[in-house]
Amino acid sequence: MIFNLVLFIITLLFLFIIEFGLRIFNYGNDLSLFVKSVNYSGYYEINGKVNLRYFSKFERTSSTSDIFLIEKPDTCFRIFVFGESTARGFPYQAGNSFPNILYYRLQDAFPDKRIEVINLSASAINSYSYIDMLGEVLDQKPDLILLYGGHNEYYGALGVGSVEGGGNVRWIKKLRLKLCKLRSFQLVQNSIMKGSMILSKNDQGDDGTLMSRIAKDKDILINSPQFNAGIEQFSKNISELVQKAHKKNIPVVMSELVNNIKDQEPFKSAGTPSAIDVFNEAKRLEAEGKVKEAKELYYQAKDLDVIRFRSPERINEVIQSICKQNNLPLVPMKRVFEMESPNQLIGNNLIIEHLHPNIDGYFLMADAFFNTLRENKLISKNWNAAKIKPSLYYRNHWGFTELDSLLGELNIKSLKAGWPYRPENQLKTFVQTYRPESYVDSVAFAYLTGDYETRHIEDEHIKVAQHYFKLGQNDKAFKEYLALIKLHPYIADLYFDASKYLIAQQKFSEALELINSAPLMEKNFFYYYMIGTLKLKIGDTQTAINNLEHAFKIITPVDKPEKVLMPLYVAYKESGDTENQKRVMGLIKQSIPELGKESMLEKAKPAAPAVSANEMIAMAESLLKKREFEKAKELLFSANKIEETAKADKLIGMIFFTQKENKLAYTYSLKAYQLDQNDFENNNNLYILCLLNDDLKNASLVLEKLRSMNIEPSKIQRLENLYDKKKKELESN
Repeated sequence: MIFNLVLFIITLLFLFIIEFGLRIFNYGNDLSLFVKSVNYSGYYEINGKVNLRYFSKFERTSSTSDIFLIEKPDTCFRIFVFGESTARGFPYQAGNSFPNILYYRLQDAFPDKRIEVINLSASAINSYSYIDMLGEVLDQKPDLILLYGGHNEYYGALGVGSVEGGGNVRWIKKLRLKLCKLRSFQLVQNSIMKGSMILSKNDQGDDGTLMSRIAKDKDILINSPQFNAGIEQFSKNISELVQKAHKKNIPVVMSELVNNIKDQEPFKSAGTPSAIDVFNEAKRLEAEGKVKEAKELYYQAKDLDVIRFRSPERINEVIQSICKQNNLPLVPMKRVFEMESPNQLIGNNLIIEHLHPNIDGYFLMADAFFNTLRENKLISKNWNAAKIKPSLYYRNHWGFTELDSLLGELNIKSLKAGWPYRPENQLKTFVQTYRPESYVDSVAFAYLTGDYETRHIEDEHIKVAQHYFKLGQNDKAFKEYLALIKLHPYIADLYFDASKYLIAQQKFSEALELINSAPLMEKNFFYYYMIGTLKLKIGDTQTAINNLEHAFKIITPVDKPEKVLMPLYVAYKESGDTENQKRVMGLIKQSIPELGKESMLEKAKPAAPAVSANEMIAMAESLLKKREFEKAKELLFSANKIEETAKADKLIGMIFFTQKENKLAYTYSLKAYQLDQNDFENNNNLYILCLLNDDLKNASLVLEKLRSMNIEPSKIQRLENLYDKKKKELESN
């Protein structure tokens, strides 16, 4: 016994020495889930190499670049999201993913809290990744865990039919996930992989799509041992995740999965009944108007498909069962998508290929999670309706550009050029045959076909923004930077760069709001200079003076004094402060004597409009009383060019409504609502317009706002009756 014990200790010591030596010589990779951020002091970020835990035979998929505070403050509400490519935002960038959209919605709804949404999702991972990451997540004091996953239990890393399977014994897979963090294990693994690549003629290489490379056992029949193993794997892993989170008192919110059932025929049929035969029968029944029967057959055809990239309904049953057993909130995603689909059949209207949503689908997903959190009173027992913006607001004010759209389209075209969309023996010719049709298209294609390690989507957005700037299209240039802000909300320089394109459009208030919305904006010289000059532009002279004076106070040797002194001179002149005007003039003469003449400085004075925006609105109201709608509308548009106001937008909406232009009336009434949610007249108008435009979601939000305004119960009852009538009308159609 002593001999065996000594032998065991020597073996452990030997392994420890090897492990220590490998770390000393920096062999292998640190596979911690979170590492201290290099760019943001005091923050953790997701380790870009963490997915090497799950991929050994070919290139890992990428994680997001989300960051969060190392020291969590009391006002912080921290959410971690587990998921796969859908939660990652494929085929778009992560800035357009539903967790990112949800983050902005929650932060606006709770301005007094710090909301953190950390998206751990990546393509081709599955429930084994979730339970592997969970321990490190729980160490970071989460307040909530969200989960949208289950599509990859068969072909994802460690799936039952995956090249990256690792065997189908659960405890072995879990042990491998623990050991892979050791450098000595990485050494053995890398040695085996290099040896097998030399000996094997069937190296996976980089040819083909991720879908074609990661699937090993490509045909998995329904109710076969492999099929049942995938269901069991998911059930055990998610149950373990829920139980461990429950022990730490961390709520878990899970979502049903959605698939394209209507417009994606089965990839491959086998057995009886045949998947394609069932699908064709569903098509026939739908054409005959037998929608309910068709719907059942569409789901059956999807489940009979032996190529299992779409989750079977058994996965949704597991999710529903776990939520019911553990009293967890369930996001009814299937119902949400069905209600937004013709005949309640989910297809290409919201799903871009077999299972990934299009951009409208991603906003719908964010909306579904938001509503579930609200209904279950998570984050807070009290959700202030006045702080909640309509879901349409985010869709209309998002940084989703033509470049994003084209990249998404090209990703899908590339995907569909390979298996299972095309037979394995056919060459993937998409890259060789595709011909870009525009400048932005060519930029998107060059990015898609560029080197994975060196390409940066940030460079492409900036390139396209500069292209638009040269064409004088500052609105489009701004949106490219807005896309980058949504992708990297913590990079302050992006806010400054984006504001330049707003300033070029004379949207000074919007530029101010944008700069002040940056989460980690450094209050340096340039910040105070920008705020000061923008405040001067919109006529807030005293605030402009305060900011410009502070900018001059903290000026650095590399900053030019006249840059801040010239607008400061103008500000004092406009305020009538002659004493400070002379003082600043003296400072200008010291800095650059040739600019010390007052006539030179007059050029820097912002041109004041001959008539103010408020005067234009008052004139428009007089014209409205005379029913001179076109003249009034022209004045209101001019007023908005000076400064957009809720009142001007409301009046424009009323004019369009009078002219029976309901869609335009809705657009401007919604703008007015976004600027001022306490105007009863506009809220009432917007509510009616929502119903006229069949928008029940936003109608319900406006109705809730109207309820909070202490209106007579009889009026509220009439509005509720209108809502019920419209709902029944839509359901009957």
